[in-house]
Amino acid sequence: MTSTTRRLFGPRDGNAIIETSLCFMIFMTIFLAIMEFGWGIFNYNFLSYAAREGTRYASTRGSQCAGGCTKATADIVRDVIRNQSVGMDPSQVTVNTTWTPDNTPGNSVTVDVSYPIPPLLGWLMGNNTINSTSTMRIAQ
Repeated sequence: MTSTTRRLFGPRDGNAIIETSLCFMIFMTIFLAIMEFGWGIFNYNFLSYAAREGTRYASTRGSQCAGGCTKATADIVRDVIRNQSVGMDPSQVTVNTTWTPDNTPGNSVTVDVSYPIPPLLGWLMGNNTINSTSTMRIAQ
């Protein structure tokens, strides 16, 4: 009686390694795309918040601001917004404040905030700049 040994996998020994590596590459691509999207959403949410807060600050500190408050200027609004930036480079945050027509009560103030999103994979995605704008009526 002769015994024959049968090869378990035959000529397909490396298939599992190749399939695993292909699935891993797809998984990592999806994972990095989710990370990039999340980073963009984080930055956009902050810019929306920053534009509202800058506008609120400027609308409550108009030309008739009294009682120890400081009248809002474009530089002060910019510094207020940059001091609140978390997880971002404050020097890259651009703030434009405009009063229409001036900063007296009843007129409006508009704050436009923009920030270039630094990509996680710089070689794969280019730089994108996001911005947010908020307008309010000046209260005092």
